[in-house]
Amino acid sequence: WLAAAALFVFWIASANRTVEIPMRADALRDSILVSDGTASTSRWTATADQSTRGASGSVASGDVVWSARAQRGVMRFAGLLPNDRRRWQYQLWIFDKRRDQRFPVDGGVFDIPAGGGDVLIPISPRIPVGDAIMFAITVEPAGGVVVSTRERLALLAKVGG
Repeated sequence: WLAAAALFVFWIASANRTVEIPMRADALRDSILVSDGTASTSRWTATADQSTRGASGSVASGDVVWSARAQRGVMRFAGLLPNDRRRWQYQLWIFDKRRDQRFPVDGGVFDIPAGGGDVLIPISPRIPVGDAIMFAITVEPAGGVVVSTRERLALLAKVGG
């Protein structure tokens, strides 16, 4: 009976826990745009890097929505070349006006799947961003890097620009 009572107490305690379900990127984007009047939307500008030319030959485009208040955002891409995640990945860098520009905030690595269409990628930086002034996408080895050489800069989005 003691074991059964202990299991019952454990079951009740675990049933009352709140489970956080991650928000889909499209819902997060809409939520930021509707609820945060200070959120910024910046358009991507493609560089001459080969990754910015999609399979159809179109030039990559899209935008980034960023909420400084929530420290979250969503990137939207169209026409960015799909990557082979075993060989290389895209990596986001967030340039913060309050930090040394040689060391932007790592926004993480991500993949672009084959198939075309818009791709939405959520942004959750590992450290707080004080005043984002620019977002950059680089092409890096699989797993990303700690400090980018910026040798393969694919896209830029200036905040307010």
